Parts: sequence; C-alpha cells; structure tokens
Amino acid sequence: MTLSTTSLPSPLSTARDIDDERLQLLRCMLADRDWTHDPGLRTRLQQAMATLSSPTAITMDEATWPLIADETAGYLDFRRLRNLEAQLRGCPRDALHFTRADWEVLRVAEAALEHQLRHVRDSSYAPEPVPLFRIH
Repeated sequence: MTLSTTSLPSPLSTARDIDDERLQLLRCMLADRDWTHDPGLRTRLQQAMATLSSPTAITMDEATWPLIADETAGYLDFRRLRNLEAQLRGCPRDALHFTRADWEVLRVAEAALEHQLRHVRDSSYAPEPVPLFRIH
C-alpha cells in the first residue's frame, strides 16, 4: 500500500464510506505494540476506530481526519523502515525489536542521507579553478 492510497475521506463522509483496507490499517496500527502513542492520542484514535466501525456511526469532527491521516502515514513509514531494518539484519520482522523511537531516529538519518546525496548530485567535489596570479 502506498501513501497515496491512505488518503482518508473528507469530514463529510460517513462510516459506510470508509474503505475496509483503511479501517484495517487503523486496527493494525492500534494493535501494534511497537507503535506507541501518548495516552490522549491513543484514546482519540480508539474513539475514531469505534465510530468508524459502528454501522450507525455519525460523521466525525473535522479535526479527527487529519489526526488519523498523519498517524497512519507515519505508521506506514514505520512499517517500511521496520521491514527494511529486519532485511538488513537478516532476521524475521517479528524477531526484531523496533519501536517508534527507533523509527524517529532512522527518519532523521534517512533525511540526512538524502540531503547528502542531493548535495553530491548538485555540486562537484573538484575545487574551483584558481585564478591566474601574475606579478607585474
């Protein structure tokens, strides 16, 4: 699943409009012990999950949709980096202890690497030519 498929519906949508795949992603995120939230955020996400799972649900407030979108986007990136880290270590994903804090550290490292690669691509390591120095 790519990030573009995780866009959530508009605040005017009802629970019946929610795609099962996205609802399953939210369930998976809340069940993942390695993806921790502060208690207040977790409570809001659980309330959103209950609202979305209910067949008689009413629409959610507009502030909840961006919250869900941000958390699920972060969780998808977390899963990508957790899988990559397990591959690099040569172990099954379930055997790897990889937390949200580890993900945050790796995101910073990945951004620094991307910055360095962009710098190398856009510049040259060869020194600039020295202007000719003449004595009159």
